[in-house]
Amino acid sequence: DARTFMCQVGAGSYGMGESSTELRVYKVPKTPEIEPSSGGISVRSNEVPEIAKCLSRNSFPPPNITWHKNGEQLHPKENEVMMQSTLTRESSGLYTVSSVLYAPVTREDRHSRYHCTVHYWLRGQQHALESQEVKLNIFYSTKHLKMQVVSSSALVKEGDNVTLVCEADGNPPPVFSFFKKNLDEWQDLSSPESEGGVLNLHDVNKSSSGTYRCQSLDLDDLSQKEEDVDLVVNWKPRIVAISSPLYVRQDEVVNLTCKAIAFPRPTVQWSINGTAHEYMDNQHIASNLTVRVSHDLLQAGAKCRVSNTLGVSEKHIQLVDQKSTAESQGVIIVAIIVAILVVAVLGAVIYFLHKKGKIPCGRAGKQDM
Repeated sequence: DARTFMCQVGAGSYGMGESSTELRVYKVPKTPEIEPSSGGISVRSNEVPEIAKCLSRNSFPPPNITWHKNGEQLHPKENEVMMQSTLTRESSGLYTVSSVLYAPVTREDRHSRYHCTVHYWLRGQQHALESQEVKLNIFYSTKHLKMQVVSSSALVKEGDNVTLVCEADGNPPPVFSFFKKNLDEWQDLSSPESEGGVLNLHDVNKSSSGTYRCQSLDLDDLSQKEEDVDLVVNWKPRIVAISSPLYVRQDEVVNLTCKAIAFPRPTVQWSINGTAHEYMDNQHIASNLTVRVSHDLLQAGAKCRVSNTLGVSEKHIQLVDQKSTAESQGVIIVAIIVAILVVAVLGAVIYFLHKKGKIPCGRAGKQDM
C-alpha cells in the first residue's frame, strides 16, 4: 500500500482538477539477532576472519545495519574491516537484512565486545535497535606462565599434602608437564593426575624438597614456556648419631659428638658446660663438645638436646669409667682362674680314688666279699 494516490475532479466545460498524496507505511523491525563466529578465532589467522553475523527481520522500508566494537562504530577498511550485507524482500512485502562482519583480531580482543545496530525509519525520523553484546573466543599463545606452591599451611611440614599449580594466560589452555630436578637431570612427574596444570604431592617428606618445573606447550603454534619453583619441606629434628657409650677416665679431656638432621636449622644444647663447636656435615648439623670428665659427669652422663620450631629431640650419652671396667675385668679373670683350679683339683681327687679302688666302675669293678 505504500504508493502515491491521485484524486481527479471534473467540472464539465470548466475542465478537470487533480491532486496526489503519498502514503508511507512503516514497520518497526524486530530486535537484531547477533551470532558470534563458532569455534574460536586464532590471532595467527592468515585471512581476515569472520567475526559475527547480524540479522534483522520484518521492517519497512528497508533498514541498514552498522557494526560496533566496544561501543565504537566500525567502518570498512580495505583488506582489514569488511561488511557484507544482504537485503531480502519477503512475500509479505517486508524486508529482512543480514550483515556479516570480517575483521582482524589481536590478543587484546579477548576482552572486546561486539554488537550490531539496525537503523530504520518511522514517521520520517530515523530510529535504531541494538543487538546484545557478544564476546569472541580468541585463540592466542601463552605469554606469561606462573607456578606456585599451594598448601594448607604457610609452612610446609612432613606429612602435609601439597599442590603445585601452573597457570598460563594462553587460550586454549596449553598442555602442561611437570618435572623435578634430581642432580643434573629432570625427572618427569607428568601423569593423568597432573592434567590441567595441577600436580598433587601427598604426604611429603624431606626428599620431596627441591626444584620443580612446569612446562607449557601451546597446541596452536607449538611454542613452549617453562617456570620453576622451589619446594621446601620442614621437618622436626632427629638425632642420627651420638658418641655413646664412651669409655673415659676421670679428669680426662674428651670430645662428645651429637649429630642431627632438621629443617629449619636447629639449635643444639648440652646439659653440661664445655666448649661447643657446631658445623654442617652433609646436610647434618653436628656439635662437638670438649669437656673434662668429672665424677658427676661419670655418674650422670651428658644429654644432647636438638630443637627447632617444629619439635625437640633428646639423647643421652653414657660415660663409662675405664678404671672400673679394668678392675671388673680383673676380678672376672681371677674368678675364672680359680674355677679352673677347683675343677682340676676335683678331677685329680676323683682319679686317685678310682685307682685305689675306692670308687667302683661298672660291673668289672665289683669284688667278692
